[in-house]
Amino acid sequence: MTYIAISLLLLFSGPASAQTPGTATVSDMGISTAGIAGLAASATSYSETLSTAVPEINEEDVTEAEEGEGSGEDIFVDTTTIEPPMPVKLGGNGRLTITRKDTGEKITINYRMKDGGYDLAELAKFNHIARCSLTGAEKTMAIKLVELLDAVEDHFGKRGILLMSGYRSLKLNRMVPGAAEHSLHMLGWAADIRIPGYSSTAVKKYALKLGAGGVGYYPSMGFTHLDVGKIRYWAVKRHVRARKRPHRAAPVRGKGKTVVPALKKSGAKPPVRKK
Repeated sequence: MTYIAISLLLLFSGPASAQTPGTATVSDMGISTAGIAGLAASATSYSETLSTAVPEINEEDVTEAEEGEGSGEDIFVDTTTIEPPMPVKLGGNGRLTITRKDTGEKITINYRMKDGGYDLAELAKFNHIARCSLTGAEKTMAIKLVELLDAVEDHFGKRGILLMSGYRSLKLNRMVPGAAEHSLHMLGWAADIRIPGYSSTAVKKYALKLGAGGVGYYPSMGFTHLDVGKIRYWAVKRHVRARKRPHRAAPVRGKGKTVVPALKKSGAKPPVRKK
């Protein structure tokens, strides 16, 4: 009950802010349009394009950086009752290409129809590629998130997005020490991404201009967090890994059984998916 009360307070109350000394800063939950432009203009300047040395990280690293640093990405919410945000066309062309980093899967979806409606079959493909990497469970992802990713992809040349992390199940979330009980990844409202050929600086600057939700900036790890929750911004300029965990790959279907490449190589048993 305490978490639900905090949910409602954060989701519907006025501006709030938090800060982790020396690591991350979080802006006000409600930012004006002028405020968004100011954040984008005054942000620390890094190269707009990626250097040749892009950090090699996996979803465990991304999750640890986001949830272990108290970045402000997590909003305490009751995931069973919150309604997804209404879709908003943000400038994308209705076509999205996305590659999942841990499995290498790549899809292109034409999710928006000519009449302005949404093709649920195409959106289901996105739900699948954004599935939980631990359990293989799928979530109906927020259409507004798809619109946001589409707008970002189109702005950077329509060459596709690299998905570092999408939906996270409760089981996966609880594996991270210190993680919030509920997060926007658990709602299907968030994605951690890279744009090939561009820095996280360039991505976060454009995302701030769109003003569609939360933007998390992780330049030392080369990824950007985007969500369709309340408008807010935080930066973690340098993340020190507290531990090293074995890489997980999302369960994939194969000849009547579930195969998890990373676990198969180590000899460990893959998780059993309930039918």
